[in-house]
Amino acid sequence: MDISNQLYTVLNSEQHSPVVISLPHSGTWIPVAMKKALLPNAVLANTDWFLPELYDFLPAAGFTTLINHVNRYVADPNRAVTYDPQHDYRSATVYQRNTFDHNLYAQPLTIPQIQARVCSYYRPYRQMLTTLLNQKKSEFRYAYLVDLHSFAQYPYYPNVKPKTIVLGNDHDRTSSKRFRLALADQFMTYGWTVEDNFPFRGGDITRYYGHQQGVTAIQIELRYDQYIAHRSFGEEVLTTYQSEVFKQAQQKLQFLTAFLGRLR
Repeated sequence: MDISNQLYTVLNSEQHSPVVISLPHSGTWIPVAMKKALLPNAVLANTDWFLPELYDFLPAAGFTTLINHVNRYVADPNRAVTYDPQHDYRSATVYQRNTFDHNLYAQPLTIPQIQARVCSYYRPYRQMLTTLLNQKKSEFRYAYLVDLHSFAQYPYYPNVKPKTIVLGNDHDRTSSKRFRLALADQFMTYGWTVEDNFPFRGGDITRYYGHQQGVTAIQIELRYDQYIAHRSFGEEVLTTYQSEVFKQAQQKLQFLTAFLGRLR
C-alpha cells in the first residue's frame, strides 16, 4: 500500500522485507508563511537534490520507502528537537541560518513559531518512520534502516579531499562493522571511494533508531559531483542535473537492490 500527502510519500508500506529506505532531506516544498518571512536573498542550499529520482529503482523493486516532501529548512527531521532560537544552525531542528551560515530571516523565529514548525512538519515524518520500523520489527523481530543523503563537500574541512561515499553508523554502534564493511566493499567494487563515519557519523535518524533494540541503521552520503554534474557546488539551489552523469550513477547504484534484498 502507498500513502501520499503534502508532507511525505510512503511506497510499499506493507512490503514483506525488513528494509526501510528513508529520504529526509530531498524535499523542496516550503509553506507560504515561510516564503513570506524569508529574506529576498536567502538561499536554501545543500538539499539532497534529486535523490528520489536517483534511487527510484529501490521502491520499484518493492522496498518500503519514505520520502519527505518538506524542505529541511522548514524543520529538519534528521535533527534532535531543539526550540532555542539561538541554537547553532549546525544542530538546530529549525534553522535560522542556512548551511553557509547566512541569515534566512529579517526577524528571528520565535520559540512558538519553532514549536509550531516542529509539530506540523517534523513530527509527521518521524512518526511515520517510527510506524514503519515498528511494523518491520513486529513481522521480522528486526528492521534495517537505510538513510539516504548527498553532499557537496566536507563542511569545515576545506583542505580535505572528500571521498565519493561516506558511510555513517555512529562508529559501528548503529550497525555492525561487518555490515558497514560489506556495504563499503560493494561501493568500491563499482569504482567509488568510501569514507568511514567522517565527517558524517549519521544524523539523528540513524543514531536515534539505530540504538534501539532490533534496528540496524546506516546513513549513505553520495557526493554531488558523482550524480548531478562533474563540477564544484556552492551556495545555490539546483533545478536540473546532467542526464548522462545521473544515469551512470544510477546504474552503479543498482547493486543496492540485490544487497538489500539479501537482508532477511
